[in-house]
Amino acid sequence: MYLSGTPNERIGDLRTKMGLSQKELSAMIEISASQLSRIENGETQSIGSDTLVKLSKVFGVSTDYIFGLTTISTPKSHDISELGLSEGAVKGLLNGTVDVQILNRLLEHKSFSYLLYLIKTYFDNSLVAGIMARNALIDMATTTLGDFIKENPKHKKEVKTDMKFMKSQKLADNEAEIEKIKSIFVAILKDIKKDVENDKPTDNPATAEFLQSMKEQILSTKQKQNPIKQEDVIAGIMGMIGNMVELDEKSVGLFSELVNGLVKQE
Repeated sequence: MYLSGTPNERIGDLRTKMGLSQKELSAMIEISASQLSRIENGETQSIGSDTLVKLSKVFGVSTDYIFGLTTISTPKSHDISELGLSEGAVKGLLNGTVDVQILNRLLEHKSFSYLLYLIKTYFDNSLVAGIMARNALIDMATTTLGDFIKENPKHKKEVKTDMKFMKSQKLADNEAEIEKIKSIFVAILKDIKKDVENDKPTDNPATAEFLQSMKEQILSTKQKQNPIKQEDVIAGIMGMIGNMVELDEKSVGLFSELVNGLVKQE
């Protein structure tokens, strides 16, 4: 939106648009409220460069826009720190040791955010409690089958086969997560290889205008990813048990209570 008038009037209009008082804005740009008042009233004709830069950052507009030299409010550049990249990551991008085209394809892939989510669960051990509970159930089941063999020796051969299979289903703490991460990553690589072979281009290079637009969208629609809940872990374990052993409704209820207790303990 184009704001007519002098730079002083534009500053007052932008402040009002943001719902800030002169006292609030002056504190944000580290000048006195009386000095800001003189700027907005036109009593101060010259605005220091330091104050001007601080105003442009607070308002999210370019300094040229404040001076009335352009109708485009978006700054021509943004502080790269807004992206949250480390110095090492930026250095790799600037000196060419990181292939930007491959990085773009990875970041643009629809499953990449899910891959990072899986990696995060691996790092913070979100699913370890569930896996340990599952292994405890398998141990309990094999113990029960061992008692069954003692009472029914004629079924020893087939029961031992079942016990061997059940033990093979036990997982190390992070084994399931690592295998899932591998499968998703390989699938992403295969998709990217097809795109490269078919000369499918990546998205257009990001501009300052695009960054500003994305920031505004994220601020208005930002949602946190739901963490894994205890109910999710229990449902996953029960699903795995159901694939191994057919249970009636009563057994499902009993197993659910047991799994619930084990997960809470962990």
